[in-house]
Amino acid sequence: MKRRRAKSLITKKHLARAKREQIQRNWIIASAVTTALLIFGILGYGWVDTQIIKPRQPIAIVDGQEISNREFQSRVRLALSPESDPFSVSYRVLNELIDDLLIQQEAHRLEITVNEADIDRAIQRAFGYFPDGTPTSAPTSTPDPTELAEATATSTAGPSLTVEPMSTPGPTATSYTKEAFDENFYNFLEVLADQYEATEADYRAYLEAQLYRERLMETFEDVVAREQEQVWLRHIRVEEREVAEEFLARLDAGEAWEDLAAESSEDLLTKDTGGDLGWLPLMILIERYDQAAALVFEVSIGNIVGPIETQQGWHLFEVIDHGERPLDEYAYFQAVQSEFSSWLSDKRESSDIVLVDN
Repeated sequence: MKRRRAKSLITKKHLARAKREQIQRNWIIASAVTTALLIFGILGYGWVDTQIIKPRQPIAIVDGQEISNREFQSRVRLALSPESDPFSVSYRVLNELIDDLLIQQEAHRLEITVNEADIDRAIQRAFGYFPDGTPTSAPTSTPDPTELAEATATSTAGPSLTVEPMSTPGPTATSYTKEAFDENFYNFLEVLADQYEATEADYRAYLEAQLYRERLMETFEDVVAREQEQVWLRHIRVEEREVAEEFLARLDAGEAWEDLAAESSEDLLTKDTGGDLGWLPLMILIERYDQAAALVFEVSIGNIVGPIETQQGWHLFEVIDHGERPLDEYAYFQAVQSEFSSWLSDKRESSDIVLVDN
């Protein structure tokens, strides 16, 4: 008996539908791949924009030289603390970076350089580690990272890199070993990384700027006179103008200055010595008692000036003597700083400084 071949179940209709389904699957796969590529592209661009493009964008341009967003952000992180206002800190940091760049530009013009070995020594100095047993001979202006790390470890407040000149001790043998210094510095860098997202490079850049500032400021020592006009003063300080006027009338009536100062002056440091302030150059006088006190330089010996109002209260000043005298070390350092600050202010005025809105 002859067998019959079974009829094929696959028809042209089936083939057409299968083809349509294959095309649909291909479109779905292509759409998924395209969507995935688009998502990865967006994420990738976001990463590149955040990590590469934006950090390299300038936030300010000073005489054609850029300050990058990366420099700005790293310095802000170092300066921020939990209780600080981010806007005011950012504004201060931006101005510091502009000043730093102006200082470096002038330093390079004068062929003043700072190298990696200089920064290494500055780090050692900041930690109080002196391998040769001899600290620097001039007041420093670098932050103390040892105190910074300890303070950060024991409080919620962040470190402040606002620095003030520190007195320098006399030559002594190193107080601890190289191994101890390395451990302290390593712990300090961990604090920077964990709490401020800052790196060793950020800290070294900060110290480099400080060293340029110090070295450029040293050049101003040649233009500041060691001897300046000074005035020898004594004063009586009270809270109210009426009281100062009453004391002035009593002095005019013949009462002794020393007795009145001891009886009523609110300056506890000088009242028992007749309010004696010693010799003061103009700059220190203004620093202590405001610009109004400069009037004492315009009167002759033996005259009383006042009442003069300052932030401390109302003053009567008596001019004991005045003349050219050598500045003490503190006054001379302040005079150099003042000269340097005046130069920097003028430099900012004359420079082309562009703030980039990005």
